[in-house]
Amino acid sequence: MLGDVLGDVLGDVVLPLLPEPMPLLGVLGELPAAVEVAAYAIAAEAVANAVRHSGASRLMISACRGKGTVLVEVIDNGCGLPSPRTAGVGLRSMADRAHEVGGRLDISPQGSGGTVVRAVLPLVQP
Repeated sequence: MLGDVLGDVLGDVVLPLLPEPMPLLGVLGELPAAVEVAAYAIAAEAVANAVRHSGASRLMISACRGKGTVLVEVIDNGCGLPSPRTAGVGLRSMADRAHEVGGRLDISPQGSGGTVVRAVLPLVQP
């Protein structure tokens, strides 16, 4: 399942940035394959960007199932978004992944510094 895979793959990279104690992901249950792949790819790219660019000392990864959707968030306390923001390959690929399954991707500043990457992906495919 998505939570287990993300935990296994990302654990070594992000564990030094994760607050203790904190579950890596919520319980999602079965997901459509395309949604699971999109959620994984978006979370992995968001984490890679935070590690590579943000200088963050903390990182939070969460996922939860809502009414007909899956919400995936990666939040860091790093340097935030550059101004003006230019979308590189990673940001474009995350947006493309979300749109491919009929979802949306929002990338915004975190109130106290840092960045929030939020993907809302529908469980029913268009």
